[in-house]
Amino acid sequence: MRAKYRFILSILLLSNSIIAQEITQINIIGKWKVVKVLKDIDNPDLKDLIKSFNSALFEFKENEDFKLTTTAGSKLFSMVTVMTNNTKWKIDKNNSAIRVGNLSDGYSILKILVSEHNGKVIFKMSETQLDLEVQKE
Repeated sequence: MRAKYRFILSILLLSNSIIAQEITQINIIGKWKVVKVLKDIDNPDLKDLIKSFNSALFEFKENEDFKLTTTAGSKLFSMVTVMTNNTKWKIDKNNSAIRVGNLSDGYSILKILVSEHNGKVIFKMSETQLDLEVQKE
């Protein structure tokens, strides 16, 4: 009898973790503050960009508008924010990434892979290879 309950509990826990990893529009909408940069890049030219991402705020609005801001500006980060001005966001077909852009560019300006590890949400910026621990405000 105990084995039956363990089996059912295992199935429930497994299905819960699979569901938790699926991205939906409802659980993405809002402001996401970067808590810390998890994966540092050795390139000294990108140190200012990393510093800017350390204090970045991603905003995914209900009308699919996207906004990226920081309190520590750098020239490279300013270029990223200019590129993302007046853009939209959408979840890709397999619900594993958020794409930022417009219909005209195929939502190709930013690709953010979203995952959850030990209860922490991670945004992996595919263009920069940065892993960002984020928290919803």
